[in-house]
Amino acid sequence: MASRNINSVFGEGSVSERTIRWWFEKFRSGDLSLKNEPRGRPRSVLNEDQLRAMVEANPKTAIRGLAADLGVSATTISRHLAAIGKVKKLDKWVADFSMTAFDHRSHIPPYGS
Repeated sequence: MASRNINSVFGEGSVSERTIRWWFEKFRSGDLSLKNEPRGRPRSVLNEDQLRAMVEANPKTAIRGLAADLGVSATTISRHLAAIGKVKKLDKWVADFSMTAFDHRSHIPPYGS
């Protein structure tokens, strides 16, 4: 009913029944704020300095081993290894010195530019 009223004023498809129910529950619980809630990826619980130290102490460590030791998923480890500039070469984690990695992370123009 409420969604029909809102859609008749603001145009068909402006709001869904599910959104109306969510608003109703929010307001009924006493939260009258109209601010948007922050969205996106939750903050990571992984300490990148700790990950870097572990990889540098044992460059042959497997992603699954790191994930088990740190209590996170292998996907999380992979994402953070990329973020700290580590790539697997010849079965060892090493710094990524490719120009694309430098361009992406620090906005340094490639040689000859």
